[in-house]
Amino acid sequence: MPDWREAIRDRLAAAKLSPADEADIAEELKQHLDDRYEDLRRRGASDADARRAALDELGEDDSLPRRLRTAVVPRPAPPALGSDAPGGREGVRGLWNDLRIGARMLRRTPGFTAVAALTLALGIGANTTIFSIVDALLLRPLPGIARQSELVLIGRTQAGQGFDTFSYPDFVDYRRESRTLAGVAALHTTAAHLSTGGASDRVRGLLASDNYFDLLGARPARGRLFLGERNAGPGAARVVVLGYGLWQRRFGSDSAIVGGVVQLNGHPFTVAGIAAPGFNGAELGNSIDVYVPLVMIGELSPGFGEILTERAAVWIQLFGRLAPGATAASADAELRGIAQRLEREYPKSNEGRGARVAAGISFDPYERRDVRRFTGILLGVVTLVLLIACANVANLLLARGSARQRELSIRASLGASRQRLVRQLFAEGLLLAAMGGAAGFALGIWAVRLVVKLPLFAENAPALTAGADPIVLTFTAAVSLLSAIGFGLPSAFRASRVDLTTSLKAGSPGSAGGGTLLRSGLLVAQLAISLVLLVATGLFVRTLLALYAVEPGFDTKPVLVATVDVALQGYDEPRGRRFYDALERSAAALPGVRGAGLAYMLPLGGGGWDTRIFPAEQVPAEDDQGLKTDVNTVSTTYFRTLGMPVIRGRGFNDGDRAGAPSVAIVNEAVAAKLWPAADPIGKRFRMGRKGDPIEVVGIVRTAKYRSLLESPRPFLYRPFAQAYQSPMTIHVSAAGDPKTLIEPLRRLVALLDKDLPVYRVQTLAERLDLSVSEQRTSATLVGVYGMLALVLAAVGLYGSMAYLVSRRTREIGIRMALGARSAVVLGEVLREALQLAAIGAALGLLLAIPGARMLRSQLFGVEPMDPVTLLVVPVVLGLVAVAAAYLPARRATRVDPVVALRTE
Repeated sequence: MPDWREAIRDRLAAAKLSPADEADIAEELKQHLDDRYEDLRRRGASDADARRAALDELGEDDSLPRRLRTAVVPRPAPPALGSDAPGGREGVRGLWNDLRIGARMLRRTPGFTAVAALTLALGIGANTTIFSIVDALLLRPLPGIARQSELVLIGRTQAGQGFDTFSYPDFVDYRRESRTLAGVAALHTTAAHLSTGGASDRVRGLLASDNYFDLLGARPARGRLFLGERNAGPGAARVVVLGYGLWQRRFGSDSAIVGGVVQLNGHPFTVAGIAAPGFNGAELGNSIDVYVPLVMIGELSPGFGEILTERAAVWIQLFGRLAPGATAASADAELRGIAQRLEREYPKSNEGRGARVAAGISFDPYERRDVRRFTGILLGVVTLVLLIACANVANLLLARGSARQRELSIRASLGASRQRLVRQLFAEGLLLAAMGGAAGFALGIWAVRLVVKLPLFAENAPALTAGADPIVLTFTAAVSLLSAIGFGLPSAFRASRVDLTTSLKAGSPGSAGGGTLLRSGLLVAQLAISLVLLVATGLFVRTLLALYAVEPGFDTKPVLVATVDVALQGYDEPRGRRFYDALERSAAALPGVRGAGLAYMLPLGGGGWDTRIFPAEQVPAEDDQGLKTDVNTVSTTYFRTLGMPVIRGRGFNDGDRAGAPSVAIVNEAVAAKLWPAADPIGKRFRMGRKGDPIEVVGIVRTAKYRSLLESPRPFLYRPFAQAYQSPMTIHVSAAGDPKTLIEPLRRLVALLDKDLPVYRVQTLAERLDLSVSEQRTSATLVGVYGMLALVLAAVGLYGSMAYLVSRRTREIGIRMALGARSAVVLGEVLREALQLAAIGAALGLLLAIPGARMLRSQLFGVEPMDPVTLLVVPVVLGLVAVAAAYLPARRATRVDPVVALRTE
């Protein structure tokens, strides 16, 4: 590159500039000449010609000083960006030059560049994180499935409501009669014990109809999948397809297992093939380990073989693939007609049953609605964070543009139009957005790995892994570009308004001023948005606190639970009773154990077994639906172990054995609804219209059974000796830390049967946390992003106050020289910061009120207009504003008047 220093020095000599100004202008001229020289060389000019042409553009030796002294840039209306740029190859070359010059300018201010890029990375990264979750849940096709847009879910309605499971005979009828669906498949998830080579594991299984894989368009990684009719009937061969993950984990990716035999629940199954990598069927979430033909339910679940012929038993999910030319609406209409025919033909089992078709297979309509609502809230939150980040960077660029007025004036004096300056400044914004986008994408992918560990997403973690997904990359690029437009163009247009006479006058106090109103407006917007997010954070945190304040009705802290399913290992009822009795006695005898009890249902498990009960003393009317009641089977020591006292009557005892009169303990909700004016003790009821009478022997307080948010739920308990169930969960009350009993309990089960896996081992305190996982996740994510927004707003306020102090150095110096006290100066700066915070808080409250009302469905125990939250948050914002402004204010009080005046 030519050395321009002598030519520049000769041309600036007549301008009689100060050394500092001459150095700045010389640097700008050197950059201009370098750029022009390189441009001419690329066009084919020789070295000498390019050097001479570049210098000629500066004019004669006396013309440049004259232009610097007198030139004034006119202020026309802002032109369209790039309208004066040549088209085609010249336009691309011009853009490349703008980007190259922009990169050089950003390298000259590494501190500014790092802060701006990091600010954008935080905003863009937050959006990338949440969009990755949305992509995995709602947008990304499930792996290994062909033409997923053709698949539909089929749900059973009852009296026009719900979206539930079907019976196997109903499935056969829908599959045979439907013409709008090319096929209908059925599935049912279950657990199984896999045994091979002396080792036993509890695996997640899927019972699937013979056409399951064909309908999904799946292909095996090894071997084959189901063979249609050969796996369709009761005489089907026992075959199993292994999930790819299980094949790798358990069999070391050994292809020789295909054609081999494994034991499932004590029965031999031939391995037909291995599912493709990543294939999880129609399931979104944890991987399926084994796929078994649906007709094998009798082998996997002893005693359930007859369920294939019972039209009243609803237990399988259905999905279908649309036939050519059919739509979800036409399929819905057809299946509704089939359901009406089945109701007429089988009124006893199908009364009130209907069918509904919904597009997609990952979620039913109710689940999809809830997922969209939740992810919509999170997307709204991170969008607000991005707006704060963009406003912050816009403020930084405005301040930087004010400080660069002299540089921009020099460029204008050399002939650059305002449009050219806008392009140059916007190119710098594009580079900042690109850096922020790249860093934000990396930050977002890293953050996803943390988010999926939150309780709400833990079950779906395999489906929520994020990488260089094209959709997420495209989203990040689009957000980065929109951010560049949002923060880059306004600051570029503002900074390009150059008045050469004012800007080049050394010592002009206003030369770097202007734009104060715009900067203040951006800062107020940041503070207002921060307050909105902090209000949302406060409401979610108070919801979580309200949930944890709910009394569950049982003791949670010292209790450890662990589930064992002997039925999956082929135990019959007598053998199963002996095992569970031995387990309870042995667990109670472990050191550090205060008591042990058995139960079929876990507290706060999210699901359960329910039935309808009728008073035995009266014949129910034809339209009497009875009282829907949850049922649990428990041992005699269960209530004592969980600290649930029987408040009336008695608990279960050894006399409540098989063959003795059937008894039950009910909660207060059952007693109040069935016998509101009578003593329930000694009363009898039936489970179902024709069930045997069961006597109430005790009453317990109404507790929380499925969720802490539930209304009082009717609940009854049956003694294990009279109502055998498997699996059963052992509840152990510990004298100390219950987690210390995990390994002793596992060893105890292994002593009783080494082939029985123990699963769902956790404390009841952990189950309590899981029951509020949605609220915990909401409070965590909204809280993190709310604090991020507050930090960004505080940084923005600090930067604005620091810039204000730097621009008022001369004024402050004069006032200090005239006797102004430091406390007065400190108070003025802090007062200005508090004024901005007050305006931001007022505007934020106006926005927060309707925003809080939108969150009503997500709140518990707190109203959207919660006065505590609406009072505390503005105070917090004010304190943060004072803290952010204190350092610049303190710096203002230390201005040396002599130094301040000398710098001017």
